[in-house]
Amino acid sequence: MTFVEHLTSRARHGRHREVLPELLGLATDPAAPPDPAWEAAAAAVQILCWEDRFAEAGELAELLIERQGPDGGDLCDQDMPFIEAFLAAQLYAGVPAQPRMRAAADHVPEGRVLRDGLLWPAEQLDVRPVEWLLPCHYDWGGPRAPREGVIGEWLLDRDFAALEPREKRVAWEAVAKTNDFARGRELVESLGELPDQYYLCLWLAGWYAVEGDVAGGERMLLAAHARWWPYMRWDVIPTSEVLQPTLRRVVTDEVRQHFLTRPAGPEASGGPS
Repeated sequence: MTFVEHLTSRARHGRHREVLPELLGLATDPAAPPDPAWEAAAAAVQILCWEDRFAEAGELAELLIERQGPDGGDLCDQDMPFIEAFLAAQLYAGVPAQPRMRAAADHVPEGRVLRDGLLWPAEQLDVRPVEWLLPCHYDWGGPRAPREGVIGEWLLDRDFAALEPREKRVAWEAVAKTNDFARGRELVESLGELPDQYYLCLWLAGWYAVEGDVAGGERMLLAAHARWWPYMRWDVIPTSEVLQPTLRRVVTDEVRQHFLTRPAGPEASGGPS
């Protein structure tokens, strides 16, 4: 296990605040090798967002890309969470994202993932709200969508309790794709059913938020935490909860404390420390 992997594993054990200074030190050390530096920065950005230090997250992303982008290293094959750092800094710290993202893209060689990932949302900011470009945005509070053509729609009229686990998973996805919160709330509150999927818990949480039910939204976010799994080895904590304005309405003190202090992902199952 490398040093940065050790740090990220410690963070996922619920020690995010303890590990953050070490991650920042590695990420900003000009003498640090590129790969552990950008991986440490990615993990640090995620924790900074949970600490509402959005301006610092954007500055860290900017510094890292300026340093490493011209060399065309592995950083240039990433986009998350650096794109979100710029967008969140605009939304919550008042720092315009578009000029920063375009300037950062100039440091990255043509044809690389990071360059395209910076330029596309920079263009979209002219026509879309910032929150639409952040991960896990849904049409919370919007109308129910047609069922025709939705995978699993044939399951929506069946007795949910009698479905097999695989069918329940498909049915929950159909409920979300049709934006049918009335059905989702019925499943949760009348049948005691919760989706297995992390992102569907966020969909429910956002609906509870727009309905003004903070306790319901809090319950869904806590359930989401138990269902989250890191996509990358540097992933230490999911961030949609504190990036999406709608979800922030139900990020209570209990939710914030839970996410920052409880083991998650493989570490919640007794993974290495």
